[in-house]
Amino acid sequence: MDSIMKPLAPQLRDISVIRGQAITFRWDANCKVDGTWKKEGLMLHSDDRIIITEPKPYLCFNLTIHNATEEDEGEYSLELSNWRGQVSGSAKVKVLDYAVAWRKIDCGENDLVKTALRKFTPSNTETQCIRFLIHGPIGAGKSSIINSIKTVFQGRMKVNAYAAPGTETTQTKTYQTYEIKDQQGEKLSFVFNDIMGLESTETGGVLIADIISALKGHIVDGYVFNQSSALSEGFYYNNNPTLNEKVHCLVSAMPANKILLLDESNSIIKKMNEVREVAKNLGIPHVVLMTHVDSCCPLVKEDLDKIYVSKKIKIAMENCSIKLGVPMNRIFPVKNYHEENSLDKKIDCLILDALQNIVDFANEYVIKLIE
Repeated sequence: MDSIMKPLAPQLRDISVIRGQAITFRWDANCKVDGTWKKEGLMLHSDDRIIITEPKPYLCFNLTIHNATEEDEGEYSLELSNWRGQVSGSAKVKVLDYAVAWRKIDCGENDLVKTALRKFTPSNTETQCIRFLIHGPIGAGKSSIINSIKTVFQGRMKVNAYAAPGTETTQTKTYQTYEIKDQQGEKLSFVFNDIMGLESTETGGVLIADIISALKGHIVDGYVFNQSSALSEGFYYNNNPTLNEKVHCLVSAMPANKILLLDESNSIIKKMNEVREVAKNLGIPHVVLMTHVDSCCPLVKEDLDKIYVSKKIKIAMENCSIKLGVPMNRIFPVKNYHEENSLDKKIDCLILDALQNIVDFANEYVIKLIE
């Protein structure tokens, strides 16, 4: 009687496997049918890695792919047919790089971290607030980082710092301090100074001398950057900055999808390393916020939870470490708010994790100044 039944559509489940493991699908049909396994619409055939079994009487259909690689990711389908009809079912396969995350973060702690950062006050009484200088190449998302941090703490989209998408020239022309406020309008005890972006040409973008002056607290808010000469005197030059006016942590923004394309001889890498050496000599801590992680790794683009099981993200971070001379534990992959129109706890989690560490590093620096 079963030979005249119409087959039921296969209910296949999505699968995530670790690189090198086996991918296995199985479906028991409700009647005698012919079956075809496909990947992305193309028929699969048995070979050294792919094992397709259809034991008689054509009721059980198995697909096994041994030693999974990234190329095995995609949508798999099983098409069943007999003279009564044709049905199909599909599922997606993800091949993960690591069995467990190699760095731990917990979105469930977002509120605790936000509360701790709201309550934070610098441990050095000479410093009313911790000051971060954020710099990096054009298109790295410096201004978007500031906007995203504002968004996290105010619970709604903020675009105070101008961030222009898809530009090849820097959009930040003026040196400006950005305060961070919570939902009640209370100021938090840290601020960001945004600076003109670095360009690959020798004469384009912010001058290294101006970044160094900003690090030392010599540049005053409102200064319009001059790409032909550095600021050294005048109304916008602070000759005797206080500790509160100096920078307490250098924050470099670097796109994850571009770091692999830049070698040590690239002018941007050279400029960033020159600034890093000055910060190092001054004792100022240095961290990297690695942006555009979703453009670097399709796995992360689909699910930010996979950021620390992604081999591509780890490779990008290792490249950052080597090329910018920053330890891995001071490199933080983040995703800025860009297309979203509502808050996302996974985006918040990465931003808060980075910010909590940056605040700690900066606070340790100001503590040392009074020891």
